[in-house]
Amino acid sequence: MKATTDTIEPIEGKTDSFFGDRSVVVTRKQLKSIKNNPLIGGLYISDIGFYPHARTHYRKRKTGINENILIYCIDGAGSIHFGSNVYKLQANHYFVIPAHEAHKYWASEHAPWSIYWMHFGGKRSFLFNEFFGKVTPIEQSSKSRIDDRINIFNELLSALESGFSTHNIIYANLCLNNLLASFFFVDTFRAVKGQKGTDPVDQSISFMQKNINRSIKISDLSSQVCLSESHFSKIFRNKTGSSPLDYFINLKMQEAIRLLTNQSLKIKEVAYRLGYNDPYYFTRIFTKHIGSSPASFVKVSKRSIGTH
Repeated sequence: MKATTDTIEPIEGKTDSFFGDRSVVVTRKQLKSIKNNPLIGGLYISDIGFYPHARTHYRKRKTGINENILIYCIDGAGSIHFGSNVYKLQANHYFVIPAHEAHKYWASEHAPWSIYWMHFGGKRSFLFNEFFGKVTPIEQSSKSRIDDRINIFNELLSALESGFSTHNIIYANLCLNNLLASFFFVDTFRAVKGQKGTDPVDQSISFMQKNINRSIKISDLSSQVCLSESHFSKIFRNKTGSSPLDYFINLKMQEAIRLLTNQSLKIKEVAYRLGYNDPYYFTRIFTKHIGSSPASFVKVSKRSIGTH
């Protein structure tokens, strides 16, 4: 990357004094307790904060730290020196610096960044390493749910600012799962609030949901997103881990469970509603995907309801 005045490392160190800043550092004693807690020890927060317009913000760590560092820029810009590259972070971009890795980062002199930041660790944290070490943009639009993500960040901060009680610590660390999911699985984070993207896989899943009562072929799905059947099947499996038709059948079986348990419909009625003209064929499909026949599933469900 070509060096500019903003991407050249500052000479002076940083000061942690920014008007309106918020930050919480978990004590060593509390951190030890968190790591030993089976509920949250696999994925935890050690430090978290918000620095607005953080002019002179600068960090240099020759051996990194024990946790991963997430930096989420919401305004302005800054630079991150990681590995052999200097990455520029702008508004609505984030970067995760892996644990134990040397790094430096600093705010732009001309347009200092406003950042939410967090140190997070635990064995489960490293399962997300495919998202580490690169600048990831988050598209800004009316469907982006950026405010929702910031609200989650502020909620974690507020919980820990209220004191290191057991309940506050557990609550904040359980919320961490939701916060990371909002970064690493952006499409799903938006889709669950009804914000459908332009991704062809998302579009085809939406088409499946609207046509749950039909029998759909691969050609129906691929033509909806203007892709060949082979290319569509490949990108669908890469994103979901399933073939399009298996995914559609699973959606049907989820709806079948809802109809059987919530509406008390007969098995043949459920089959017809989901586009199966042969109830016996529907029963075979249901048994294969759910692990028990519709009749057995209903019987167990009714027994479970009666115990509450």
